[in-house]
Amino acid sequence: MAKEIPTASCEVMDTTSDGKGEPTNLCVFSAPIKAHERIKRTAEYAEDPAGYLQKALGKETFESRRPMLSLPKTVDMDAYGTGEHRQHFEQHIASFLGKQHGLFFVTGIQAQLAALKTYADRAEKPYVAWHTSCHLEWAEARSFETLYGLERLLLGSDPETLPTVDEITTVLGHSNYSRPAAILLEIPNRVLGCQTYTFGELEKISSACREAGVALHMDGARLWEIEPYYQATAGKSFADLTALFDSVYVSFYKGVGGATGAMLVTDDESLIDEAKLWQHRAGGRAFTLGYEVIDDERGFNENIGTFSRKRDKMIEVVDAVTAATAGYKSTDGSKIVNFEPDRPTCCQILTVFDGFTEEQLIDARDRVEAKTNVRIFDRLRPKETVDADEDIQADTNLSGSVNSKRHFKEWMIMSVTEKIETRVFVDAYVDLCKELVGEAS
Repeated sequence: MAKEIPTASCEVMDTTSDGKGEPTNLCVFSAPIKAHERIKRTAEYAEDPAGYLQKALGKETFESRRPMLSLPKTVDMDAYGTGEHRQHFEQHIASFLGKQHGLFFVTGIQAQLAALKTYADRAEKPYVAWHTSCHLEWAEARSFETLYGLERLLLGSDPETLPTVDEITTVLGHSNYSRPAAILLEIPNRVLGCQTYTFGELEKISSACREAGVALHMDGARLWEIEPYYQATAGKSFADLTALFDSVYVSFYKGVGGATGAMLVTDDESLIDEAKLWQHRAGGRAFTLGYEVIDDERGFNENIGTFSRKRDKMIEVVDAVTAATAGYKSTDGSKIVNFEPDRPTCCQILTVFDGFTEEQLIDARDRVEAKTNVRIFDRLRPKETVDADEDIQADTNLSGSVNSKRHFKEWMIMSVTEKIETRVFVDAYVDLCKELVGEAS
C-alpha cells in the first residue's frame, strides 16, 4: 500500500511507487477536481446551501461572513431567465456591489457587448473606446465589430501601460459624433499584471465621462480580487468603486471558482431590459442556466471574503522571491526573475523571466521538479505577445517584436496555493535560477 506524505500545502496525498506524489504546483488556478465530484459538490450545495457552507467554511467563518453571503430560500432551475433562485442571486450580487439591478449571463463576452451595444444605440453612433490590452480587442475574434457593428477607438499611447487620465479626457473632448458612446476600463488590467488606477484617478475619469455624456463601463472580471487594494489604499468598498461606473460586469469562474458565468449590474433598469434583448439575439437566453447559477453562487459564497488575505500572501511571496533572486542575472546582465507590477495590487500577477529561451526555462523547470517535486510553472508565453485563452491570434498592435528570451507566466494565489509556505516559493525560484545560471555558464 502506498505511503502518505504531507505536501508543502500541509495537505496529505497518495504517493507513487517511487515515493513521490503529484508535484506541488505553484501556479495552479484551481484545485484539481473530477467532473463527477464537481457535480456532486454542486448537488450537495443545492440540497442545503446553508448546511453545505457551514461544513465547507466552518460554523464560525460562516457566521462572520453571513452578511456577504447569497443564501436563497429556494433553489430551483430557472426557465428562460425566470426562477426564484436565479432572481435572488441576481439581486444579491447587484446589491452587494452597490447597484440596483443584475442580469446573469453565461459569458462575460455577451454581458459586456450587450451593455456596449445598448450605449451605442442610445447615442446613435457606433464608437466605443478601450485600451489595446482589452479582452474585446484580442480574445473575442472581433465580435464587437462583426456581430455588433461597433467601432472602437483605442485609448492611450503605450500598450504596456494604462491610459492616463489626460489621455482619456482628450478622447472625451472629441467633437460630439466622434466622441465614444462608452468607455470601457478593465479594473484591474489582467494583461498588464493587474495594474489598476488609484481611486482618485477613477473619480476624475468618472466625472469627466459624466460631464461629456459618455457611459463608463467596468470590465470587472477580477473585481473580487482587486477590491482589497482599494480598501487598503483608500478605504473604499465595492459599492464605492461601482458608484463611479454606469455598468459593471463581474465573472464567477475565475477567483470565485464557479462553473462559468457572469453578471451585468447597473442602476439603470432600462439597460437591463435592453441587455436582455441582446442576450436573446446572441443565443444566451438558454432554456435553463440553473446549474451555472447554483455553482456560481456556491463559488461566490465559498470565496468572498478571502481575497484580502490572498493579496497579503501574494505580496509576501513576491517580496521574498524578489529579495532571494536579486543577485541572479543572465549573461546580458538582466535579472532573471521579475514581477509585473513590481508590487502586487491583488492576488494575481505576472512573473517575467529574462535572458533565456523557452526551451531553457522548461528544461530548468523540469530539473528543479525532478529534484524537489515542486513545479514552478506550467505554461509560458512570449512577453511581447498576448495569447488569447481561445487560441485566437491577436489582431492588434498590442505587441511589438517577439523577444525569444523574455517569457512570462500568469498566476494567482488561490485557496489551494495560499496554503503553500512562502519558503517553498523562494526555494523553487532560487533553484530555477541556479539551474539557469549553471546552464548559461
